[in-house]
Amino acid sequence: MLTLFTVPKAFEGHIGTIQNNAIRSWLSAFPGAQVILFGNESGIAEVASELQIDHVPDITFSELGAPLLDHVFNTADSLAKYPNLCFINSDIIFRVEQLELDSLPRPYLMIGESSDAEVTERIDFNEAGWRKNINAEQSSRGPFALDFFFYNQGLFKGMPPFRIGRARYDNWLAWKALRQGASLIDGTDALQAVHQRHDYGHLQGGRKEAYRGADAKANEKLAGLWCYLYLHSVQDARWGLSSQGLTKKPQHFRFVRQWRQRTWGRLNEVATRLRNDRVDQQ
Repeated sequence: MLTLFTVPKAFEGHIGTIQNNAIRSWLSAFPGAQVILFGNESGIAEVASELQIDHVPDITFSELGAPLLDHVFNTADSLAKYPNLCFINSDIIFRVEQLELDSLPRPYLMIGESSDAEVTERIDFNEAGWRKNINAEQSSRGPFALDFFFYNQGLFKGMPPFRIGRARYDNWLAWKALRQGASLIDGTDALQAVHQRHDYGHLQGGRKEAYRGADAKANEKLAGLWCYLYLHSVQDARWGLSSQGLTKKPQHFRFVRQWRQRTWGRLNEVATRLRNDRVDQQ
């Protein structure tokens, strides 16, 4: 069985809609799972009560107000009813219908890629075909966009106080698992995860603040130089999980593949920024 935990934003507007969709998808994908919502943002207590899931209102924050990852992980470890845990961003839908975690090698960390989807309304999870009705893009968001982390209880003891919702802590988790001898598993095929698109209106400074602001820089410092130069990701998974079970993944030319994808991503990012600047000037 499984304990999932997350730190939602306020349940307001579009963010509230997609967070409701995400949490309900977890309950549908993993019947009987324990779900823990952390934080005291508007609407969290009400959603937890409505769905009859656990709620931990008291969390710790950075000086700039970002939730701290170490406190959340430590508390989840202590409250977990099950030996398999999953920290997950609250905009992710799982379309998996069945997943066996108890047979995975210990210790383990399972990550994976997700596809983007424009979701503006509440999903009816009573419909048998709700998984197929989600109009997700065919291409994934890439191996560096890590939104969920399945792991065995106790794997991440002694974690630094990373800022949630900022860059780099996700890559550090993959690196740390490998350093501790855990099996790093690519669960992309098994989980069929969907990321519901949203803006960064909850942050002053938007997306730039999440990736280049003071809290993001603090995460870079905590992760260390090597985790900045080499972003551990789905590409580093030694195993892949699908409906056919675990299979070994090739590890050839990982450094080359990462360099190529990061370079291409940076070029696209610069091109997008220049395009937006031209639009703003018109």
